[in-house]
Amino acid sequence: MEEETDFVIIGGGSAGCVLAARLSENPAHRVILLEAGGEGRDFLINMPAGTAKLMGHRDFDWCLPTEPDPSINDRTMQWAAGKALGGSSAINGQVYMRGERSDYDRWAAMGCAGWDYDAVFPYFLKAECFHGAPTQSHGRHGPLSVSPIRDPQPIGQYVIDAFVAAGIPLNADYCNGSQSGVYRIFATQKDGQRCSVARAYLEPVRDRPNLTVITGAHVDRIRVENGRATGVEMRVDGGPRIIRARREVLLCAGTMVSPAILMRSGIGPGAHLADHGIAVHADLPGVGQNLREHNSVSLAKLVSVPTMSAELGPVKLVRHMLNYLLFRRGLLTTPAVQVMAAFRTDPALADPDIILSMLPVAVTFNDRGDAVVEKRPSFSFGFHVARPASRGEIRLRSADPDTKPVIDHRLQGAQEDVDKLVRALRIVEGICRTRPLADIVTGTLRPDPMPDDDAGWEAYVRQWGGIGYHAVGTCRMGPDGDPMAVLDPQLRVRGIAGLRVVDASVMPEPVSANTNAPTIMIAERAAEWIGASQ
Repeated sequence: MEEETDFVIIGGGSAGCVLAARLSENPAHRVILLEAGGEGRDFLINMPAGTAKLMGHRDFDWCLPTEPDPSINDRTMQWAAGKALGGSSAINGQVYMRGERSDYDRWAAMGCAGWDYDAVFPYFLKAECFHGAPTQSHGRHGPLSVSPIRDPQPIGQYVIDAFVAAGIPLNADYCNGSQSGVYRIFATQKDGQRCSVARAYLEPVRDRPNLTVITGAHVDRIRVENGRATGVEMRVDGGPRIIRARREVLLCAGTMVSPAILMRSGIGPGAHLADHGIAVHADLPGVGQNLREHNSVSLAKLVSVPTMSAELGPVKLVRHMLNYLLFRRGLLTTPAVQVMAAFRTDPALADPDIILSMLPVAVTFNDRGDAVVEKRPSFSFGFHVARPASRGEIRLRSADPDTKPVIDHRLQGAQEDVDKLVRALRIVEGICRTRPLADIVTGTLRPDPMPDDDAGWEAYVRQWGGIGYHAVGTCRMGPDGDPMAVLDPQLRVRGIAGLRVVDASVMPEPVSANTNAPTIMIAERAAEWIGASQ
């Protein structure tokens, strides 16, 4: 089968849904959105607490394995990427976070004109429908519902008060360009349910006659003819289909998958493509490089007050489920992360270098590495380096589109990242001994035993350090003359006309934040450029 459209969008995630909704606002534009997963309307997706069951579930998550990583004792991991309309916004922890002003000013200083904080701030506002107290930092008329959490767990106030007592102040609005301090999060939720990008942007416009959404669409490659992207080859229900694009192909498959699709299409490091028998249309050595991820580590404590951990037994879950089903209230409406903090491990730093998340539940691991939820009252801190220096890459394992790409990352490859996590562990352990949190902490679950020097803490980081689920950078933008820049600052693929990448892979440097809101902002910005250029 072969059909034609103006724009074909590959990937119905946080960026693809935004582009589909915005570009189809113009009735003269015919838009086709392709998504390999399903509709994303499942019960577990809509229920905020469903995150724990969705990540790692092969119906909703690509479940991408990594190579053994020598920087973390040759451990392998499984990285998550959403596989449904809404993409990772359908399975994530729903934290709404933008990052620091300086994150975006840094992009502009690297040569990405038009991406400084003042330039991108209006697109955060355009996307957002904020349900908290009115403030100039938030939008109130956008599609994406952002809300204070409905039923915060009591442990959160103990944590906030301890951070304040330790000298890390309360931040009344961490979305105003400065995240420094401690705060309760805002969540991408509406009326006690998850507000994925599919629900926010796509569902209200699905009946537009110029918009077609195809789920179960597995993209093999982008067609390139005479230096121009002309369409997409894919499979739906096992049968081949071709969609030709009169104007542009927009690649929104995410940090791990977008570079793989480019490489299968003959766009990427020439020698690597030749090794897989792929004809080279554009020799771009930066495709798949600059893989960045928030390297993280955690602490877990037992406490003397009720927490979510003690509410997860089958009998109590029945009560919580009824509360959710009848009133959209209670435990099952709350995201896993409820309190966050951004702080400096060195007072001389201009910006916070550690981002911390408090979960009112603790998770340990058995000898096989399986996650085990602690049933006793407990909580955990997970925290990551805000702007990690460690890097990795994405490569093709095979030219076969059904073969998952190689994720070869050095999660703790930069010693400076490890040093920051060690200092942060000591700071957070000290906060756990600060009142009022100290009054309720009754023991330590992790680390066990407690390290007694920096070498011991570093060993703990390398043995137990993990990911933040915020991978970026593998198709990064940059200025003319930058040999590793895959895209120009308007996200056009260098050397190939009619092709852009729009997702978290375009970020030249990580943001000091969860990546969902910044990805939506990127797509809002791109949609305006794309629409104006036609």
